[in-house]
Amino acid sequence: MTTTSPTGHRMLTTTTGTALFDRWTALWNGDFSDPEAFLAPGFRIRFGNDPANAATDDVRGPAGMVAYVRSFREDKPGLRYTVDGTPLVDAGLGRVACCWYVTLADGAQKSGIDLLEVVDGRIATVWSVTGLRRFGD
Repeated sequence: MTTTSPTGHRMLTTTTGTALFDRWTALWNGDFSDPEAFLAPGFRIRFGNDPANAATDDVRGPAGMVAYVRSFREDKPGLRYTVDGTPLVDAGLGRVACCWYVTLADGAQKSGIDLLEVVDGRIATVWSVTGLRRFGD
């Protein structure tokens, strides 16, 4: 659920922000159902750690993101993404941030953080950075 701020901007609630981050994680785990329900038509993703892979800057919209993740998962089968902690929601800015980790098929783990920009209840832009390893407790 979103509400409208005094300046007329739609604000994000903690519940909606957390649900969007969970749905985003499910997409990375291979749930390609109804991406238009949570990704904005003009969706964009920005990966911050791989300048050699700048082609991802061309990923656009829900269909483009599903195609990218589907291909990524085909190249790297057996991945399992997990939210690491509780997403932090900034209702005024319409942003959700959370750490996550991925378990690879061989059991190794990497971690990262994603920042979601939410517009009209759907994810419009994601900035994502992946580390080379997962930091323990």
